[in-house]
Amino acid sequence: MVWKHLDLSVFIVYLVVNIALGLWVARRGKKSTRDYFLGGERLPWYAIGGSIIAANISTEHFIGMVGVAYAAGFVVAQWEWGNWITFSVLIWIFLPYYLRGGIYTMPEFLEKRFNPTCRYLFAAASLVLWIIAQMSVVMLAGAKALQGMFDFPAYWTIIGLAVLAGSYTIYGGLISVAWTDFLQFVVLMLGGLIVAVLGLERVGGVFALMHSYPAKFKFIYPITDPNYPWFGVYTLFISIGIWYNCTNQFIVQRCLGARSEWDGRMGVIFAGFMKILLPFLVVIPGIVAYQLFPGMQDPDQAYPRLVRELVPLGLGGVVMAGIASALLSHLSSVLNSSSTVFTMDLYRPLLGKNASDSHLVTVGRWSGGGILLVATLLALWFSRGQHSVFLLIQDVGAWIAAPISVLFLVGVLWRRATAAAATFVLLFGFPYTWFVQYVLFQQVAFLKPFDNWLNRTFFVWISCLILMVAISLVTKPSDPATLDKIIWSPRYARLPEAEQARNRGLRNLFLWWSIFVGIMLLLYGYVLWFQFWGPGSHVPG
Repeated sequence: MVWKHLDLSVFIVYLVVNIALGLWVARRGKKSTRDYFLGGERLPWYAIGGSIIAANISTEHFIGMVGVAYAAGFVVAQWEWGNWITFSVLIWIFLPYYLRGGIYTMPEFLEKRFNPTCRYLFAAASLVLWIIAQMSVVMLAGAKALQGMFDFPAYWTIIGLAVLAGSYTIYGGLISVAWTDFLQFVVLMLGGLIVAVLGLERVGGVFALMHSYPAKFKFIYPITDPNYPWFGVYTLFISIGIWYNCTNQFIVQRCLGARSEWDGRMGVIFAGFMKILLPFLVVIPGIVAYQLFPGMQDPDQAYPRLVRELVPLGLGGVVMAGIASALLSHLSSVLNSSSTVFTMDLYRPLLGKNASDSHLVTVGRWSGGGILLVATLLALWFSRGQHSVFLLIQDVGAWIAAPISVLFLVGVLWRRATAAAATFVLLFGFPYTWFVQYVLFQQVAFLKPFDNWLNRTFFVWISCLILMVAISLVTKPSDPATLDKIIWSPRYARLPEAEQARNRGLRNLFLWWSIFVGIMLLLYGYVLWFQFWGPGSHVPG
């Protein structure tokens, strides 16, 4: 397809503005480590919330999740709506400790709670995961998107967007990432909204779509379903969600850069409201594509085909910019967090104990460049094969999620958890995940019907939890004096006294969190009613 000049012009203008913004905000302030890695701790709530969404949303969603919705239906919306639980845990349990402790990274928290070994293991595992699943595979998805919609060569798409993301991220650090993320958040939401509205208009609206294809709006599948067993889907929040939203550096880092604790926590609430909308932008379009284009061989091409068929001249550039925004924001966020973890959790404690701030910022920039190069080469290699983007990312993430979720959750809630138990669970968890996936669920007869990565991940999580508790009870407890400001208690859920007086009335955290949770529960109630008592109840199975 030949790009229309107007669409191309809109796209190029957006890229120029995005890069200019990233470089401009990078000029603000001194380049200390807190400036570079934490944005000088001056980010407002709306920049934090928009950045969280932009960091989370990538072409994994516009390509992979839309493709899964085309094939399976609305059940994949749980990946977005289920965040109400983990966001609540982040707001009321974890963030007070992260923000008041003045930490740079999540691995640093593990050292404070347990020992340096846990810090190094988590840092190394996170870097491997981010480079493979959160950078290279996302670049692959971006290549598939722009190739499918605009016939742009996949090879040059990967290289070009990697260079664009690196140009301002490596130079400016978190302050550039957060503010460009906010711009990208606005553009990707606008681009997604254009496609969703045009698609729903073509099929007669969302309620007409639900009544035409009620089977696509099933939210509960049998526990033995090979792809979306209800048990695995609804334990996703604890087996993977805690890790992804509460312990994941590239999600939490923008909260660490908040100008106040209220801004950090309100930013998460704002991101939660946006999560309510996301299924209407990335799941519903997949079902629309199923109605308009049945029988597609590659569901990952559902969104590109919607764009080609529905989006008129002039708006294509906005949609193109939205896809690029999703990719750039995700890449820049993961790249910034990768360089932060490498510098602050591996380089500084092991090689640079006496290094100056300026030296650490230089290491952060050089390590960011190296990490981006490795991820780009991997993406080019992945582009030679056929991979389901969404499932590939989920499967890779499952290998690290369960043991990390256990360490953080037990570590912050239970005083008796020990460093010896934490170290063992970390070392044990990864090979045990391999054993569960390739041996236990393959060879044990009563487990075979439940062989699914969601069920397996919860099985690993509960196994690690039992081990964590058992080993803690027979090993030496931590010094009580070191735990006083780490173990959770209800008083930590409240804002610091200095912030409480100026955050009352319409600025009350609990008020907005309650509205967010209330809307989520109403939506869950409606889709469950539709499946079991409404029009969907007449669908067999």
